[in-house]
Amino acid sequence: MKVRDLQHAVLPETSAEQRSRQEAVVALRRLLNTRVRPRNVEAFASEAQPAFIAAYGRAPQSPEEVQRAFLLSPSYRRWSAANRAAQEMIWVSVGEPIYRDLDRMRAAARALVTAPDRKGSLNLDPDYDPSAEVADVDIHLQPGGYAMDRGEDDVVAGALYECGGNVFSFGQGIGRADSKAGVVIRLLDERFGGFRPQRILDIGCSAGAASAAYAAHYPDAEVHAVDIGGAMLRYAHARAESLGVGVHFHQMDASAMTFADGSFDLVVSHNLMHEIGEAKRRAMMREARRLVRPGGVVIHQDVAIRDQPTIVHQVERDWDTHFNGEVHWSTYATADLRADMRAAGFAADEIVEHDLAAVQGFAGNRWYAISARKPA
Repeated sequence: MKVRDLQHAVLPETSAEQRSRQEAVVALRRLLNTRVRPRNVEAFASEAQPAFIAAYGRAPQSPEEVQRAFLLSPSYRRWSAANRAAQEMIWVSVGEPIYRDLDRMRAAARALVTAPDRKGSLNLDPDYDPSAEVADVDIHLQPGGYAMDRGEDDVVAGALYECGGNVFSFGQGIGRADSKAGVVIRLLDERFGGFRPQRILDIGCSAGAASAAYAAHYPDAEVHAVDIGGAMLRYAHARAESLGVGVHFHQMDASAMTFADGSFDLVVSHNLMHEIGEAKRRAMMREARRLVRPGGVVIHQDVAIRDQPTIVHQVERDWDTHFNGEVHWSTYATADLRADMRAAGFAADEIVEHDLAAVQGFAGNRWYAISARKPA
């Protein structure tokens, strides 16, 4: 199953004009990411560092000083302003069709999740208070954030996440088949001997694209998925039902899940580590270790922004921390994830950081993964 830009009943119907607006945003973001952004490091050498030296009498030393120097570069500031504007344009371009078509989308979602032949389930906790470090941030500038929930039948957060995510990804040059779940499935085939899980847990599932992909690829498996937002999960559930796959969605915090020990063969997270702080990330890893059965596999996949060659590259990649609502971006990029996995209970020789560019048939340079197999 291709998991990006799939057609299903809870996607908003878009007019030709609305699609054209989204395509224009994609084109702008591709220009900024492929033609302009690669010059930022060069602009640091030619504009930022000389300006910093002129102002302070020495070269910048720390990440904070390198960031201050970047902001002295006219070229960097122009790119930064344009990139921020393009990010805001994503939400305008997808928000209009969502809100115009929302009544139909809500009705479609209700029909799907109450159908007598539904395959999955939705378990919302009316007493759950979403974690402030995620709920109080408009991550990626998504209006209202991931936990926005305007009451019964609301699906807006999930629709914004999927539709905005498609525009964002295509603007990064990520194709329809270039998926997060796809790389994990290939990792299991190539690095874990074709391991076929029977019970799967997707932590931080958002709109459920990866969850549905696992359910489609492993039709005999029981797939569970957790996230913090009610509207996000309503959308994810309806999306999976529309695609004809069964996923059981739960409103839970990744750092404190209520499943029994050893409940799953495969525990995965996708792009979650850079959305949560250090303490919650470590707690999530402990929970993953607790929940995987002996002989099972844990894989945490995320974006490939780690191990930058210089401090200048590191700070340039840290733009999202300051201007895109990614408050834990740098925390993830500089974390010792191997140490975190060891502290969670995995043996050092079980932990592998994967060169995803070497995974056959996948544009893996965009993604990072760390995995471990629990001893049988």
